[in-house]
Amino acid sequence: MPPEASVRFDLKTLFETSRVLSGSLDLDFVANNLLLSAMSKLFTTRGCVWLVDEETGQQTVRAAKGGGDPGECRADEADFEIEGVLTDDAVPSSFASQRIRLVAPISFGKRRLGLLGLGGKATGEPFDSAEIEFVSSLVNMSSAAIHNSLAVEKLRTANRELDSKIQQLNTLFDLSKDFNSTIDRETIVRLLTLTLMGQMLVSRHIVLVAGSGAAPGEVPPGQVQAVTSRGITLSGEEQTRLCELFRAPGSFAIEDDTEPTEFCDAAKLQWLRDHKIVLVLPVRHQGATCGILCLGRKQTRQAYTSADIDFLSALANLFIVSMQNSFLVAERIEKERLEEEMRLAREIQEKLQPAAMPEVADLDVSLVALPSRHVAGDYVDVQKIDGGRLMLAIGDVTGKGMPASLLMSNIQACLHMVLPMEMTLEEATGHINRVISANTGFDKFITYFHGVYHPEDSRLDYVNAGHNPPILLRADGTVELLEVGGLLLGVMSPVTYERGTVELKPGDVLVMFTDGVTEAMNPSEEEYEEHRLIDSLKRHRELDAKGIIDAVVSDIEEFVGGSPTQFDDLTMIVIKR
Repeated sequence: MPPEASVRFDLKTLFETSRVLSGSLDLDFVANNLLLSAMSKLFTTRGCVWLVDEETGQQTVRAAKGGGDPGECRADEADFEIEGVLTDDAVPSSFASQRIRLVAPISFGKRRLGLLGLGGKATGEPFDSAEIEFVSSLVNMSSAAIHNSLAVEKLRTANRELDSKIQQLNTLFDLSKDFNSTIDRETIVRLLTLTLMGQMLVSRHIVLVAGSGAAPGEVPPGQVQAVTSRGITLSGEEQTRLCELFRAPGSFAIEDDTEPTEFCDAAKLQWLRDHKIVLVLPVRHQGATCGILCLGRKQTRQAYTSADIDFLSALANLFIVSMQNSFLVAERIEKERLEEEMRLAREIQEKLQPAAMPEVADLDVSLVALPSRHVAGDYVDVQKIDGGRLMLAIGDVTGKGMPASLLMSNIQACLHMVLPMEMTLEEATGHINRVISANTGFDKFITYFHGVYHPEDSRLDYVNAGHNPPILLRADGTVELLEVGGLLLGVMSPVTYERGTVELKPGDVLVMFTDGVTEAMNPSEEEYEEHRLIDSLKRHRELDAKGIIDAVVSDIEEFVGGSPTQFDDLTMIVIKR
């Protein structure tokens, strides 16, 4: 073939190969086409493509032709980190021993993707400069396709893992409906037992519940009761002995080499081993240790993974909350009718609110929640979570009284279920919306706002689901509204939410409120409205958080003019940096 024709053939081959590879995101297809294009052009009968495994850092064979096992190549890391195309005697001996006579690195930018290796030419001739240049060009043109295919493959793996997580979450959300739909303890226990057997394939277990719970590091002051056990019979003395497990700071496995601790001495450890318990999982709710799960080995004989423990923690939290609600309702229902039930609901709702504001450096936090009836349809929560961060949530349910209160409690249960999960605020909001949409009618919806404050950089990440935009009063007097988010909860499912971010600077005041503040009416049926709230905040901005709340409430009461009936629930959270 004349030189000009050969050049045109090379360019056409490169163009066609580039067109084919750029149109595919299948890594095996790309690797095989790269290898076959190089082998056909250079008349070789042997070749291999090695690619770097990001997780292990090892080179793995992705495509091979010509017999033998290139995976047995005993090349070290330095052999793969060659610069430029090497041929014949310049090829490292580890490749030469596998009859590889040409190697070319595959790189994308500064990222090393792998290596192309080819055997000798079928004619026995050495590789000439034109062939080496062709291979170099072919590899360079293929590197982008390989890079993109690796990214897609990594994304597919992540999607599979995410699908597994979503499946677990969907299971938990379905279970939350079942747990929240009954106060019958036998039904609640049966739900837990069936889930342990059906989802985790665990038949041997003990579930201990403390009457009032205990903070980490304390022995429960209330009576500890084994609400369910399967495969194990517990005496009263053995139940008391296991109280010490409530002091465990977290879950722990029972292995042959597990050492005794202050909360699990040698006698208890031996008792657990004798009863074939392999995992002890403390269950906490609102900072208190409320129960213990002692689980036997799975029927598959596989060890418990971190994902299993996350699932079990969320499941146990649902169970404990349901059991506690069952105890509370059963205690009151015997002696009180409708009015007493309303009073009990009010007490339960107040317990769901934080008893004291968490302490966060450089931050002053206060809240007020004044229901218009016995129970409120507003939801408010302030809790310190892992990493020293502060979680804030506020919401408003359509309607008032008991129906609104029950729906508000459902939000609280959903939020506390997703908190232990590794989820973004946007994902958590989407999952809560799906639960609310599935459990409410078309005429019930919720405005909702939650955020997480990061003390290390004074950053507040938030999602606003159709709620009254919180007011951020800057130290210089300017006002910002926190509006980023999406549709209010319960209208439709699924919905995508966005996350907003603001920085709280010294002197800034952030006020979260429900419409009971701005819609408070005077005798002339004139609403308080947002501009009066902003004016009140500016007048009292020098006070601390509680002082600001007291001043705003006083302004509202003065505006309403002593009306004997509050029109709506009044809820506010004030944060001052």
